[in-house]
Amino acid sequence: MFGYVRVEKMDLRVREWETYRGLYCSLCRVLSRRYGLPARLILSYDMTFLLAVRLAQSETVPSFYPGRCPFNPAKRCSYCDNGSDAFDFVCAAAVLMFYYKVCDNIADSPLWKKLLFYLLLPVAALWRKKAMRQFPQMEAILADAMQKQAQTEQENTDSIDKAAHASADALGRLMRIGAKENSDAVYRFGYHIGRWVYLMDAADDLKQDIKTGSYNVFVKKFGLQSPDLTPAQQDEIRATLEMTGAAAMQALEDSHLTVLYPILENIVLDGMHMSMEQMMKGKTSDERSL
Repeated sequence: MFGYVRVEKMDLRVREWETYRGLYCSLCRVLSRRYGLPARLILSYDMTFLLAVRLAQSETVPSFYPGRCPFNPAKRCSYCDNGSDAFDFVCAAAVLMFYYKVCDNIADSPLWKKLLFYLLLPVAALWRKKAMRQFPQMEAILADAMQKQAQTEQENTDSIDKAAHASADALGRLMRIGAKENSDAVYRFGYHIGRWVYLMDAADDLKQDIKTGSYNVFVKKFGLQSPDLTPAQQDEIRATLEMTGAAAMQALEDSHLTVLYPILENIVLDGMHMSMEQMMKGKTSDERSL
């Protein structure tokens, strides 16, 4: 995942923001403990979102204790002291997704970038081996999704629904693992979030994909030769993302995930919308950070 699925801080109450920040810091620390210090570098807001969903599914209300950031001892942090199963699940998802992202980048990048990703591959493969021993079902879902995504891209489809399906289905299936009730709604929630992320990434990568000749569903759909979108094309992308976000919100309501609901609602209604608007304005990922 790519850091698009995050909270809008200004619309959260202080207590909710502290909880979200505590989940982020806790996930950073657990990643290091499970997979080594370099694993902290793959932490993203998307993974924090997945952790919140996982805790909500298990009906685990997180509790925290104070601590300090190991990279900035002057910074105070809050660390979660329960929900270890959810943390293990999300850490495994993070490293498995990183492995497949590295593989995808090797396939799509120019030569000099391929060499960089080849250097990362042994570490990513080691993490994957450890994660798949603990969560073989997760590995099977992601491997299947990558194969289907590659087939779809080889077909060079201009269908938004078809292009986004493999990624959307994978996240839906991941979220449904271990769901106690309302599993269909949980699947739909994950599906629409996954679809939204895929389309956001495609829109965000338009310029780069046109330059490199990589597959991009919006390039195919609009027959683009340059990254300069017409107002009508921009409106169509925005409408597609907004409709997908609205479907995700409806699925969240149907899921009846009461634990951490204000945070999840904020992410879907406000944070994702803000990410979309910033991306449409051409802001970089650094400029979009919290």
